[in-house]
Amino acid sequence: MNITDKFSRKLRDVRISVTDRCNFRCSYCMPKDIYDSNYKFFKKTEILSFEEIIRLTKILADLGVKKVRLTGGEPLLRKNIHVLISHIKNIKGIADISMTTNGVLLSEKKAFLLKESGLNRLTVSLDSLDKGRFREISGSNYVPDDVLIGIENAKKAGFHNIKINMVVKKNVNNQDIIPMLENFYGSDCIVRFIEFMDVGNVNFWNKNEVISLENILSVISKKYNIKSLKKNYTSEVAKRWSFSGGEFGVISSISNPFCGDCSRIRLTAEGKLFTCLFAEKSHDIKSLIRSSKSDVEIKNYLTSMWSARDDRYSETRTTSVDSKIIKKAEMSYIGG
Repeated sequence: MNITDKFSRKLRDVRISVTDRCNFRCSYCMPKDIYDSNYKFFKKTEILSFEEIIRLTKILADLGVKKVRLTGGEPLLRKNIHVLISHIKNIKGIADISMTTNGVLLSEKKAFLLKESGLNRLTVSLDSLDKGRFREISGSNYVPDDVLIGIENAKKAGFHNIKINMVVKKNVNNQDIIPMLENFYGSDCIVRFIEFMDVGNVNFWNKNEVISLENILSVISKKYNIKSLKKNYTSEVAKRWSFSGGEFGVISSISNPFCGDCSRIRLTAEGKLFTCLFAEKSHDIKSLIRSSKSDVEIKNYLTSMWSARDDRYSETRTTSVDSKIIKKAEMSYIGG
C-alpha cells in the first residue's frame, strides 16, 4: 500500500528514537546546562517497549515504509537493542535498517551483535578530531579516539561505507573540515558535513553561526577538485561529491532545503509521531497502541495523518526579527 501527503510525497522512511538518554551533552542537541543531573528523563514505563515498536513498524511497513533508522538520544544505551533489530529485520517490506550513534559504546562484541542481528548501515557522529574541541562540543570526557575505536570495531564486524556525520559551526569547528576528510580518506567511511540546524529551542540557533553548503564546498575546492554526484535514491538528504577518488556529502537543510521529496516520519521514545523534524505538533500514537484499537484502526489513523501532511518548514523558514517564534521539538527528543 502506498500513501501520499498533500505534496504527493510517499511515506517510505521511519526514524525511531529508542531512548531520550545520551552519554554526550552536545551543545547543538543536549546542552549540559539544561540536561544536567536534575533533568527528568522518561521512566521505563513511559517509553515504548520493543513489542510496541515492532507492532507499529509492521503497520508502517504495510503503508509503504521500507527503511528504518534507530536513533536516540544514544540508541546503544537501550538495553538489548540488537534484539529489536532482529525482529524489525523479519518484518515484511522492511529492506534497510540503520542506526545513528556517537560510537563510543561500539565495542567489538556490540558491533558484531548489531551486524548479526541484521543492522545494515551505521552512521557515527564525530564533530572534531581535536581533543579539546571534541570535548567542548560533546560536553563529555570522551576523546575522538574513543569514537575512532568504535568505528574500527564496526568495520571489523563487517560494516561498510560507514557515514561520519560532522555538524559544522562557525568559529567552533569549521577548521576541521579538511582534517576530517583527510583522516577518513580511503577508509571505507564517508564524511557528511551538516549545516548547524535550528532544531528545537535550547541550542540558541543563530544563522550567523551556520557554515553553509557553499562555504563548505569553497573550503574543500581550494584543496581538491570536486565533482557533483547523483543521489543514491530520491529522498536522500545528503548532496554528494567526489574528491580525488573519495566521496563526501553535505546535508544543507538551511541553505538548500530538501523538503520537496521528504518521505520521513519520526517516532519519539515516548510514542509521539512527528511528520517533520521541525514540526510544532505531534501525534500520540502510544495511546492508540496501548488502547484496544486494532491494527486496522491504527493504520487508518496513520493514513489520515500522512494524507493531511503539508510540512515544508525548511523551505518556508524566515529569520526576520519579527517572525513568529515556533516551539519546535528538541533534537534529543525527536531523534534527529
